[in-house]
Amino acid sequence: MKAALALALLLPCLALAAAPAVETRTWPIDPAQSLAQFSVRKFWFAHERGTFPSMHGSLRGIDTRAGVDLAEVEATLDVADLQMDDADDREHALGGNFFDAARFPVVRFDSDPFPLADLAGGGNLHGLLTLHGERHPVAFALLPSDCPRQPLECMIRLRGTISRSLFGMRMWRGVLSDKVELDLRIRLAPQAAED
Repeated sequence: MKAALALALLLPCLALAAAPAVETRTWPIDPAQSLAQFSVRKFWFAHERGTFPSMHGSLRGIDTRAGVDLAEVEATLDVADLQMDDADDREHALGGNFFDAARFPVVRFDSDPFPLADLAGGGNLHGLLTLHGERHPVAFALLPSDCPRQPLECMIRLRGTISRSLFGMRMWRGVLSDKVELDLRIRLAPQAAED
């Protein structure tokens, strides 16, 4: 009986010892060279466009030691940094009917783990977008790198479309389309920080 009890206690410890170790590496996003842009159709023939000229966050690489390198992206935008060509449009966009910057000052994207190799060849990037106090799953197209041999040194491009009403932005539906096109351009800082 004692031997069976000792074995029952020992097996979980052996399983933990045999589990592959996980290493992580983190590359900070270079805020001065990263941005997000959006475009929404207006009156079905024109577009309203805006740019968030700075992005913060990181790309975290996960080495599973099982031959599969994975990564996660975490990125935030300060809503108050929004740039638009027309000052009145910017004021409306930051107001309570749209971004409501006073109540929701940050937009955040947290990706699901994805193969690090997709940075070179492209793929789909899924994750959670927090916008206007709502958090929902989204999917972006991760575009193939312009320098596939060293994709961490080149611009990382993400494109996708979201429904603004899903994130609680339902005003002006007769004027502005519900679909918002997003374009994220991410450049990583030159040095990797070891965890």
